[in-house]
Amino acid sequence: MKPTIAVVHNIMRPDDIASMTACNLGKALHNREVKAVDVAQVFVDRAKKQSSPVYLQITESRAMAEAKAADKRLDAKAPLSPLDGVPIAWKDLYDMEGEVTTAASIVFEKAKPAISDAPVVAKAKAAGMVSLGKLNMTELAFSGIGYNPHYGTPMNACSDTVAYSPGGSSSGSGAAVGRDMAPIAIGSDTGGSVRVPAAYNGVTGLKTSEGRYDKRGVIPLSRTFDTVGPLAKTVADCAAIDKIFRSEHHVQAPPRTEKPQFYTPQTIVLDDLDPEVAEDYQNALSMIEDAGYAITPIDLDCFSKSFELMQECGTIVALDAWNEYGDRLTDEVRARIDERVLDRIMRGSTMTMSDVVRLHWLRVDGVSEIIQKTGSGFMLMPTVPIVAPELAPLVADKSVFHKFNLKSLRNTTLGNIFNLPGVAMPMTPLGNINKRPTSLLVTTHGGRDDDLLAVASMLENIITIRR
Repeated sequence: MKPTIAVVHNIMRPDDIASMTACNLGKALHNREVKAVDVAQVFVDRAKKQSSPVYLQITESRAMAEAKAADKRLDAKAPLSPLDGVPIAWKDLYDMEGEVTTAASIVFEKAKPAISDAPVVAKAKAAGMVSLGKLNMTELAFSGIGYNPHYGTPMNACSDTVAYSPGGSSSGSGAAVGRDMAPIAIGSDTGGSVRVPAAYNGVTGLKTSEGRYDKRGVIPLSRTFDTVGPLAKTVADCAAIDKIFRSEHHVQAPPRTEKPQFYTPQTIVLDDLDPEVAEDYQNALSMIEDAGYAITPIDLDCFSKSFELMQECGTIVALDAWNEYGDRLTDEVRARIDERVLDRIMRGSTMTMSDVVRLHWLRVDGVSEIIQKTGSGFMLMPTVPIVAPELAPLVADKSVFHKFNLKSLRNTTLGNIFNLPGVAMPMTPLGNINKRPTSLLVTTHGGRDDDLLAVASMLENIITIRR
């Protein structure tokens, strides 16, 4: 069930504020059921009391100043957007004026404060949103597990006692939304870094098409694959921030008039699923079919070829990361950087031009195959084939870490290789005792984000109502 607005003697309780969706919070602010300064204070207080390192920086002065400005506009009935006064938090890749952007890495520990906001941060401000601060992440955004030896690792939202992987690389973003420490958190997705933490923390995440949002002022991992993406409680929240971030020249796709056709890839993405994931996935498909929608199994050669070729040649992400950071990897840095991240960067140092060309050809051919086999349809698959693993065994053994990292990113990586925008949404409600979240990924070919969000919202309603 979506959180509702609870009012007692016209005073909204802090826990109720913290648990609301961004869109519902925006409505409450516009109806003057609560003040933006009070909302901001609730989230600032929760950030200050964090029991694990979710926030790396809390920008309290900025947040309170932006909240006061929002209240003036809302009192005057002159909101800048439906999310005017709603708080937002940022993965520590995004420049915020006056703050140091660290990428949670020793590489940037001596960086100077940013002289201006990144364009997407500026767009959020122009829409009246309230920036709470910077969120933790995997060092340099290069892992799906979320572990960080320098800044600590956020606790997964599904447990206060067992340290499960929070997912990466946007670990703080997933935990912040899952733990009601921000209604919207902005991550980045290069191989699954929005969708995996969304899945592991039981929230919703949007991986956008390449080029949909401006990436300037965002520290890169792979300039080829990096995408900006939100994590939130609902698809509607992701759609609301999408309207703020996308280009002013964007032309909205017309409303859908025909029933969407769904496809379930049988290649790779259903291999070796955890029993909980397999059960929840089949239940979700049954709910969708029971609601009157056809689902057709398909095989995709490009999915299997991807992993064969990456095993042989390496990855474009590794090559991009090596070109980005290779000259910064001095002996001192190599001795201190997370060795798991270093391993993956160094793989790019041995790649050849032939490797790159073959990977590029695979990408071109794969995009064509997906379009030919799915047309204007949508693919459904488990976001992650496993539930969030316990962190300690992974940290203790690097080979185990790499094994689980590859498996965590397996399904989502395909979306980056073939430019497939996707929405990860919970298949089970957060809070079930002894139940780690599972997640459904709905995806389609590049440039169809408007249609994707509309269809994802429909699926969310089916699964939420019936589960």
